[in-house]
Amino acid sequence: MNLGQAIRQLRKQKGLTLSELAEQTGSYVGNLSRIERDLANPSLELLYRISGALGYSVADIFLATGDQKASQDTSQVALNAVFVSLLQKDRELLLDIARLMEQRAGR
Repeated sequence: MNLGQAIRQLRKQKGLTLSELAEQTGSYVGNLSRIERDLANPSLELLYRISGALGYSVADIFLATGDQKASQDTSQVALNAVFVSLLQKDRELLLDIARLMEQRAGR
């Protein structure tokens, strides 16, 4: 199952229409429809809002896809979700720290 199909399945399990999900996420019905049909990919920020509206974590949505590679890296998904929620100045600080750690590791 792909990401769009997983979102559609979880949305239907919650008994939500596309219109209701769009309203709860601040998105558009057409945009969500394209995502569910895999004609578009959601930004991480939108995926985070979708997961919240559905009552799941972003990692749970990837687990629902059955994609072993995606579901094995739930810590990366969680890190991305937290990163998106940070203020811009905090994102920049975190990136600077990551770059310093990378240099220290000799990469």
